[in-house]
Amino acid sequence: MKAIVQTGTGGPEVLTLRDMPLPQPKSGELLVKVSAIAVNHANKLLRNGVFPAPSPFPHVMLGEVEGYIVAVGPDVETFRPGQRVTGVSMEGFAEYAAVHASQAYLLPEGLAVAEGLLSGGFTAHHLLDQAPENIDSVLITGAAGVIGSFAVQLAQLRGVPVIGAVAGGAEKLDYLRDMGATVAVSHQTENWLQTLQSAAPEGYSLLLDAGGGPIATQLLPLLAPGGTAVLYGNMSAQPVETDGNLLAFRSLKIFGASVFAAAAADKQRWHEEMVEAVINGKLCIPSTGYEFEDYAAAFAALESRQVPGRIVLRME
Repeated sequence: MKAIVQTGTGGPEVLTLRDMPLPQPKSGELLVKVSAIAVNHANKLLRNGVFPAPSPFPHVMLGEVEGYIVAVGPDVETFRPGQRVTGVSMEGFAEYAAVHASQAYLLPEGLAVAEGLLSGGFTAHHLLDQAPENIDSVLITGAAGVIGSFAVQLAQLRGVPVIGAVAGGAEKLDYLRDMGATVAVSHQTENWLQTLQSAAPEGYSLLLDAGGGPIATQLLPLLAPGGTAVLYGNMSAQPVETDGNLLAFRSLKIFGASVFAAAAADKQRWHEEMVEAVINGKLCIPSTGYEFEDYAAAFAALESRQVPGRIVLRME
């Protein structure tokens, strides 16, 4: 089979297309014929060595996949060949991938290819769940990316009245409004902070920040008294700075969150809710597709930050 192999840490040059043996499903695993692979920022961080390598080099890159089960390993009771599934494989950038049954989720036939790549929605659900109940406003950075796109739409589905969305470029603002953002701004434009403040004069109940660094630092004062800031991703690789008096006098809460802390039962429930929302047209993450062999172009699109929504390698 064809697979994208990572030979070390660094830029695109550490990835290469190779012929690899077909994996054999071990106990508790499914062998999936892959139809689509998500190219996520986590893959870039794995390639660059920011995230630790899951196994010694060279190895097939970890990936979120969608496809059909062709075989099951011992001790698999809840899945069978022929079913359509999605999940994260430790060696997912390949024509066939082994997915542990605990990380696999069933998909209906009605979804288009790549619509079942929903792991970014798990993160968005988990982040939104960190807030107190009945929030009236949320502010989301990196909002045109996969997790941000999910967060904007899921906040809308939860009935949050004011949804502020921050992106790097002005060309993404119409996209964010179509996703359901009440107010969308580029942090590269003048008066962007004032625009966000005007949309929520009493302050935002919740900040979901993917970037860290100076952007998050500037947004913390927009939180309402008792507000919560959830930091994840830290794409800028820079610290978030704030005044202790701001935290104390407004009783603000700042902490980090990772979807790895989410319970399996919650993920299953979120998956079912998101699939239903996709079927009903209430949740849609646009995808930009590339042929499997064009993985370098897909990573270039990811790193350009000019392509909103999902970036996908299509196998068929």
